[in-house]
Amino acid sequence: MPVAVRLVVCINRRLGIGQRSCAGGGSLALIERIEAMVVEQGIEQGIEAPAVRRECLGRCEEGPTMRIAPGGPLFTEIDAAGLPVIIDELRHFIDSRHGSGN
Repeated sequence: MPVAVRLVVCINRRLGIGQRSCAGGGSLALIERIEAMVVEQGIEQGIEAPAVRRECLGRCEEGPTMRIAPGGPLFTEIDAAGLPVIIDELRHFIDSRHGSGN
């Protein structure tokens, strides 16, 4: 049975003046684009959920942060320009887990 692959996106918003956070850095807006890109790239069949929202990935100062799970790479300081790299990594991760070799 294939492993359920997920892209975990931090949506934590830290309160306080000058405190960085993933939501404060735009992770909520990035989720919508990620979900659209997963469909556009045709990889939705290999993934359990395009973007799983989590309150904290423990890297507030480096946010927005995302991780391919289970056991995939962690991405920090993500913006819209970095999403194609994450989608490519996600595709490769799915292929390696599901054995398609594409």
